[in-house]
Formats: sequence, C-alpha cells, structure tokens
Amino acid sequence: MADALTTDEKQSPSVTPGSDRGVKLALLSASGLTLVFLVAAMVRENFLRPWRHHQREYRNMLLNSDDEKQRKLGEAFAIKVRQVDLPHFGTTDRCVSCHVGLDNPAMANAKQPYRVHSGDFLKYHPVGKYGCTICHRGQGLATNFREAKASDVHWDYPLLPAKLTQASCGLCHAPDSPLMTKNAPALVRGRQLFLERGCQSCHKLDGVGGQLGPALDDIGRKTKHQLPMAHVKGEHTLAEWLIQHFDQPQKIVPGSQMRPPRLTAEENNALTIYMLSLSQRNLPQSYVAPDRIAWLNELLHHKEASGPVLYNRFCSNCHGSGTDGHYDRFFNRFMPAIRGPGLRGVADREYLKIAIEQGRPGTLMPAWGKTAGGLTAAQIESLVQFLTSGDGQPVQRPHLPEVKVGNAARGQELFGQMCAGCHATNQLAPTLSNSRFQKSASDEFILRTISGGRSDTAMPAFQRPGADGLSDQDLNDLLAHIRTLGSKSR
Repeated sequence: MADALTTDEKQSPSVTPGSDRGVKLALLSASGLTLVFLVAAMVRENFLRPWRHHQREYRNMLLNSDDEKQRKLGEAFAIKVRQVDLPHFGTTDRCVSCHVGLDNPAMANAKQPYRVHSGDFLKYHPVGKYGCTICHRGQGLATNFREAKASDVHWDYPLLPAKLTQASCGLCHAPDSPLMTKNAPALVRGRQLFLERGCQSCHKLDGVGGQLGPALDDIGRKTKHQLPMAHVKGEHTLAEWLIQHFDQPQKIVPGSQMRPPRLTAEENNALTIYMLSLSQRNLPQSYVAPDRIAWLNELLHHKEASGPVLYNRFCSNCHGSGTDGHYDRFFNRFMPAIRGPGLRGVADREYLKIAIEQGRPGTLMPAWGKTAGGLTAAQIESLVQFLTSGDGQPVQRPHLPEVKVGNAARGQELFGQMCAGCHATNQLAPTLSNSRFQKSASDEFILRTISGGRSDTAMPAFQRPGADGLSDQDLNDLLAHIRTLGSKSR
C-alpha cells in the first residue's frame, strides 16, 4: 500500500504556491471589474439617464421662471419615471418622462423636449386618456429617443414622422369629414386622391374593388417584415416604403403591375397619410368619434349610386374616358372603348351587365358583382346606364350579313390570316375564347362587329359598302370557328 501511495503521489500534478496566487489574483481582478461595471450601471441608471437630465433641466426652468405659479410647480416637481397606463390599448407610454412640459402653456416657446404640444389637440385628447403612441406610434416603454423612435430596433410600429401624423386621425374620425377638413387636411386630400385616381380599380377596400393588387383594409398596420425592403433607401419603415413605392412601384417591388401614379410630393405625402390611416385596429367604442360612426353608416347603407362617379372610381384607370379604344403601353394591350359608338351599336344592356358583373377571366377585367368586386345590383345598373348613355357621338350600327351555316375549318384559316394577329395569345385584343364573352355575345353581335368594325377602336371593318371585302359566307365561316373557341376554353 505504501508503494501504491507513493506511485499516486508521483502521478499527481504538483501545485506550486506561485500558481495558486495567480488564480486568486485573477479571481480578485474579475470580481473587482464586475463591481466596477455594477457601480457604473447603477450610476448610469440613477443619475445619467436622459430622462433624468431632462427632468432636472425642466425643474430648473420652472424654478427660474418669473411666474410665481411656475416656480411653485418647480418646487413640487419630483424627478421620477412618468408613464401613462392604457390597458384598453395594450400600451404603457413613458414619453411624458421626457416631454414633461407638453401640457404646460408656459412652455410654448421652449425647446424640445419641453415644448407644449402643438395646437389644441390635448384639449380634446388628454394624455391621461389617449397616451402618446396611439397617435405618434413608437415604443412607448422606451426612456431614450433612439428606442422610442424605434426605426432601427425590434419594434413593429416606429415613430411617425411629424409630416405624417395626420394618419392617426383616421383611427377615430372619418377621413373626409368637415372636422378633418379643418384639422387634418392632408388626410382628406389623401382620401380624395385614392378615389379620384381610381385606386379601387385594382385594390379592394371595405370589400369593394378589383383584385389585381392586394386589399388595403389593414395596410396601415403592416410591418417592415411583411414588405420587400431591399430597394428602399434610408430607414426601413412602412412610411418610407409607401412614399418610395408611390414614386417608383417597379423599383421597390420588381415586377409590380402597379401603374406609376405620377404624384407630386404633396400628393405623395397625402396618399401615404391615407394609406397609414387604414387600420383594422379595434378601439373601445367610446373612442370612435360621431363623424366616423356617421361615415361608416353611410358606407354600409347608402352606397354611391352615381354612374359617372362609379365609372371614374372603378373603370377609368384602364378605359380612360371610354370614348376611344387605346393601346396601353404599361399593360401592353389595347383597352376597348366601352362608351363609344362602336360597342353601343352591337351590344345590348344584358351584354354590358354580364361583362361588368362577371368580368373577363384570364384578362385584366375583374368581376364586379357583389361576391367579387363588391358592387351592388343597383350600382351595376347605374354603370350600365352610364355606358349606354354614350359619349355624345351617334351610334354606329354596322350592316348585319345574311346568316348562313358556316364552315368552321375554313373559318379557322381566315382567323389565322386576319384575326390572330390581335386576338391570339399576344392579348393585344380581347380573347374570343373567353367563356363570358361566348355566353353574352350573340351571333348578331359578332357578325356586325366583323362586318363594320369599331370606329372607336383598332378593329377594322371587313365589309364596306362599295368596296371589296369578305363575303357574307366568309363572315359566317369566321363565326363558326369563333364558336369552337368557346368549347376549347372549357
């Protein structure tokens, strides 16, 4: 056993007094360094925080005032974290820890963050009831400006730039009421631009609109993680994305089908404000203003029924005035004239109603019926009435060829020679295989169109009095082939 112990002792590493002292010194240094960091953190938290500095300076401003009332406020002023708790909003706002003078009229000319809030907004929106972030956004729990602004930290809704804060008025108020015309004119202007520029021809809002672009009901609450930010310059925020997207849609979203709206800087700002106001955030009923309740009731129960207004809102973005067909360079196709003399000469009201209600599948023309685009039967009837009233030009009533039995095979040859250049897969002209077209267009409609063309479009006349052209049999052969296209599309 003695030999074994001797062997173990020989195998055990020896610990010298010098190395033991080195370990102790290392531990002592680490402990001292930790203590220094803790003391520094304590000093920073309790003495050097920006809000403490702001509150001390504000108190000094009060104490040095010539107004006795302000001096008394200074004597009673305590340095502490101030916050507004709003559980019904799910927010706690500490903005008032720095903006300590926002409700003090004596601070009208003070520098920020001590200046009184602009206008008389706090008279109707007291901080204790509304807080700050409901209007300004930002991170309410923060106690320094960078984290409160929250544009480069992990926070979904950063501070709105001052020029865009009118967007928040749309949470509780109608976006086009007289009250907003006075107090939030940019919001009202944005709503007007949205309607006048025909944005709903591609985007749904409140269940009404086209389907080419995304619905916009809650776009004001999108976060930067839901949007392509690779080409956005500057801060990656929803506000910047909207502003730059309106300027250059295809640059911000490569491949976007959105036609550049060509806005002035003022119009861009206004439309961005309106987009930011579109939110489905649920607020307590007591916060919803009477003007918004009346506006929502109007939207729900008294829908716009004026044909010209509806046409401008939903149709003009593609069809223009509707008087003449035109080539759209952006969409690379011809847009038909839907109010000119040509279509009115061959189409009846039922044809127009079906075209509006059911759309043209496979084309840019969406369905506008109640379950699709959201228009009511009365609104569709108003649009039909507006289209049939025309543009003031006399109706073109083409000659109706003698109806005969057609040869579809020969008609296919004629179609390839004379029609496919526009009506084939290049989509320059309407696709004749479309099921909606085949259902609503009568034989008479098709024959008259081929015979007389459309004077308000690029569609030529293939029969003219006193000139060579296709025979009645040729037209019937074409008709027979066109009817086979409908069966192939099923």
